[in-house]
Amino acid sequence: MPLFYNALEAAAHRLSIVPPMFDYFGAMGLHAIVAAARTGLFDALRERPSTGAELATALNLDPHATGVLLRALTGLGYLRVRAGRYRLTRTSRRWLTTGSPASLLPGLAFWERTATTIWPGLEKAVRDGAPATPFYASLQNDPELSRSFHAWTAAMAARQAPAAARAVPVPRGARRLLDVGGGHGLFSLALLRRRPRLRATVIDLPDALASAAAHPRLTSRAGSFLEDDLGGGYDVVLLFNIVHGLNDEEAGLLLRRVAAALRPGGVVVVGDQFGDSRMPGRASRTLLHLLDLNYLVAVGGRVRGLDEVSVLLRAAGFGRIRHRRPLGSPTTELAIARKPHH
Repeated sequence: MPLFYNALEAAAHRLSIVPPMFDYFGAMGLHAIVAAARTGLFDALRERPSTGAELATALNLDPHATGVLLRALTGLGYLRVRAGRYRLTRTSRRWLTTGSPASLLPGLAFWERTATTIWPGLEKAVRDGAPATPFYASLQNDPELSRSFHAWTAAMAARQAPAAARAVPVPRGARRLLDVGGGHGLFSLALLRRRPRLRATVIDLPDALASAAAHPRLTSRAGSFLEDDLGGGYDVVLLFNIVHGLNDEEAGLLLRRVAAALRPGGVVVVGDQFGDSRMPGRASRTLLHLLDLNYLVAVGGRVRGLDEVSVLLRAAGFGRIRHRRPLGSPTTELAIARKPHH
């Protein structure tokens, strides 16, 4: 949340004069954002600053309850109020309005469901080392969770894919690309736009392919990347946001299968978060640790360091491992390796 303590509040928390209430109330902030998005408050304020009464009338909301929500959102930093009229902050205008290129609205439903249906199983996951219910089994049994998850991953990929595509070293004369677990196909699409001779195949589960990008040189194929035939003769293989959801045995198996599917000299690109990367500060490190905890409770996975990913790549037969952090894609780094020519 875009909420910052002033000096007095910060001192009170450091000295533990006040309890750490914002940790308790953080989930409430999430639900406040979801309610504002679903009732149309953010989009209405994108059009013009308004009073609480005007918003309640225009959106058919209870006037008192609308005022309570608006004041909470103002305190959290998503709104400002001047002369009784509420207006969007830069944060909410960029990230929480329909039509913004950076909008996170597609993911709100997913994170709401994550907080209410997945994270309550954290205690069991910590005791057992595995999620109470495997995430992909949850997706199959919960269509709304599945829809919101795939909408979230597509929204994030839409922001990351152009920068990631610029950082992928496509071999000269490359013709075939395999996007493993690529679902929406947006990383493949970004590369196809840069490489007119390239053709791409995306392999993923049927639900993930339901909203795959359309392109004449992109083919979607339903299947399990750990069990079904991947094909062969590929010049580039993409593994974006896949490895963190696998244990070491599964990750090693997948990388060996990828190596078998690549031509000699072909490139594999692992796009993920790396736990041993330099972070700008404590808040960034803490977000990465929480993401690591989320992978544990959701899929039994984890954030690996670049060194750990490199060990897995070498064990699968890859060499010439490089690290890239694409500008414009701060949440995804790349580990790039090649299959030897011999």
